[in-house]
Amino acid sequence: MRCAFALVVLLSLCIAVPAFGQSAPAASTPRCIGLVLGGGGARGAAHIGVLEVLEREHIPVCRISGTSMGSIVGGMYAAGYTPEELDHIVTTLDWSDLFSDNPARLELPMRRKDADYRYLLNFEVGYKNGRIITPAGVVQGQKLLLLLRRLLISTWNVHDFDQLSIPFRAVATDIVAGKPVVFGSGDLALSIRSSMSVPGAFAPTSIDDQLLVDGGLMDNVPIDVARNMGAQQLIVVNVGSPLATKAELSNPVAVLNQMVSALMEEKTQRQLDTLSPDDILITPALGNMSAAEFNRGAEAIAIGNAAAEAALPRLKALSVSPAQWSAFIAQHRVRNFDPGLVAFLKVDSTHTDTAQYVGERLAKDVDKPFDPTKLEAQIGSIYGQGNYQQIDYRLQDDNGNRGLLIIPRDKPWGPVYGKLGFELDDDFAGRSEYLISGEVNATNINKLGAEWRSTLWMGRIGGLASEFYQPFGQGASTYVMPYGLVRNEDFPVFTPDGSKQLAEYRVKRNYLGFETGWSPLPYWRVLASYTRGTDKGDLRIGNPEAFFSEQQQYSLAKVGMDWDSLDDAQFPSKGARVNFSYNMYRPWLGGNQTGDVAQLKADWVPDFGLAETRYHLLLGMWASSALDHDKQMDQFFEAQSFLGGFLNLSGYPERSLHGDQSFLGRAVLYRRTGQMDAIFSTPVYIGASLEAGNTWQSKSQVRFDSLIYAGSMFLGIQTPLGPLFLGYGYAQGGHSSVYLTFGSLLRPSP
Repeated sequence: MRCAFALVVLLSLCIAVPAFGQSAPAASTPRCIGLVLGGGGARGAAHIGVLEVLEREHIPVCRISGTSMGSIVGGMYAAGYTPEELDHIVTTLDWSDLFSDNPARLELPMRRKDADYRYLLNFEVGYKNGRIITPAGVVQGQKLLLLLRRLLISTWNVHDFDQLSIPFRAVATDIVAGKPVVFGSGDLALSIRSSMSVPGAFAPTSIDDQLLVDGGLMDNVPIDVARNMGAQQLIVVNVGSPLATKAELSNPVAVLNQMVSALMEEKTQRQLDTLSPDDILITPALGNMSAAEFNRGAEAIAIGNAAAEAALPRLKALSVSPAQWSAFIAQHRVRNFDPGLVAFLKVDSTHTDTAQYVGERLAKDVDKPFDPTKLEAQIGSIYGQGNYQQIDYRLQDDNGNRGLLIIPRDKPWGPVYGKLGFELDDDFAGRSEYLISGEVNATNINKLGAEWRSTLWMGRIGGLASEFYQPFGQGASTYVMPYGLVRNEDFPVFTPDGSKQLAEYRVKRNYLGFETGWSPLPYWRVLASYTRGTDKGDLRIGNPEAFFSEQQQYSLAKVGMDWDSLDDAQFPSKGARVNFSYNMYRPWLGGNQTGDVAQLKADWVPDFGLAETRYHLLLGMWASSALDHDKQMDQFFEAQSFLGGFLNLSGYPERSLHGDQSFLGRAVLYRRTGQMDAIFSTPVYIGASLEAGNTWQSKSQVRFDSLIYAGSMFLGIQTPLGPLFLGYGYAQGGHSSVYLTFGSLLRPSP
């Protein structure tokens, strides 16, 4: 019996030893760690700090789920980006530019730049199917989508997110059905963009007839998604904003925001309650950092790093051996991508009426190397026309040939758009003027991108103008434009020294014309036009001999050149703007005026080459000359130039000096106050100007010693209605005035 017992024990050990030997490798295989990255806007940069610690401690991640900013960080990490690369992207990205749909102003077409000087509010409404429609978001997300498209270009042919270096899921919200949408396949860049469509700020995206907004509304910390992916143990990073205190709930907007935040917090807490003792929750101490403070990315990354360091006692247990980590890195870092040549270009016409126009603008890139940065700039130039909600692109493979699919989407609140404008001038000396303007623009009238724009004025100007703009040719660089105008304008008439108002006239102006031009680059153009018009001055009050009153008929042939490389039309920090025109008045088709008028206006803001500077200097000049004074051009209204008003000989009333010869030179120094890198802020400027100029009734009167010297000090605020200025001006001879005015630092031509 003892021998039998010993034999049984020996056989048992023999069986057990191999079994133990076989189970050892299974025990050393790391568990599948799921990484859950929550939404939180700018606070989500803390996720990068957590990833830095995970990589340093050799903790591999085998599943990732993310919402909003968590989907951006998670999706890019799943695609093979390192934490160091993500850190560089977040801390060097121009976030303020990213949250503006328009390309850099230098790249805008000249026609769009012209609109900057018409004092229109930066808010557009549309008219469609008999009703007025507004945009669904302040930002359409054009630049954000193109950025994601470029950063994730190596995954262009990955449609199953399980085929990424790390399987990944992005969470969005179907705002119509009121339920979460989990993306595990499809277009990675578009899925991530959908996940962070903050309602009201970003326009929703449309995928498979679903209208999608930020996933945080339904699942801000998608723990359930990571579990459904098969993760055995979770590392959860919660960067959600805390609820506001009672003292902070002082206005309806704050209360509404608190209501949404409270609902999101309740859903998040329900997810957190499902965590097991083995799961690790990391909550970075981001304090009062708001979801919009993307300029604090480096700070958020450091806070995330510190939070992960605090969790090291538990995280270290998830570290793997050097060999296992090397295998993970070898798999994770693979992002091979050979762009090759663009073999073909297609334009999706499903959501646009101008597919032909878009195709012609981009056709020259076929059979050239694919360059996503260059393509972004070209798409931005087309988008800058102002007719599109979004222009996207995708790489496609057709029988082994790689090409581009361009996907333009016309604005759904069009194709008829409207804007309002407002101007106010008050010198606090009894004279004030206002001007309300409305602009209606019908776009995409034909396949070549024609526009019909009409403008209505009320106030010191009353009337209507209309123009039909038809681009054509390669790159749509050439155009023809018939136009017409009917309006009345108030013009004050002062004594020659501008000290006393003698009369006020209502000048009736009517004209029809035709213009053609060529703009091969977005910052310059040449043009020629013909105009036939009439002017007539009606005395409203004062001396009837102080101004012209008879009807004046004229025919005008004009040639001109425009250059505009300013980076901003309201408070520029660099660039130049030059307008030159030569106007020839001839008695063609019934006109009764003969003479030539040359006009030049130039503004230059030197670029001092500093990455960030608060100080800017604007140097400007305006000159106009009627070259044939002996032909009574001094009584011809179209030849007159007007000076006076803020920055146009400050201290004098608006348009108090006039003549057919004029000159104005000025230097304006202004300083921006407050936080320079804040994305959502109200810029405030303080500044001063030195000015010299005058008007004369003949060329023989023009003398250097007759220049009038003036200056001003002002406070400028960039409001939603446009720049608002409060200033004080003083001019030689004791002329002074206080100004309250809406408008641009680049005042219209005097």
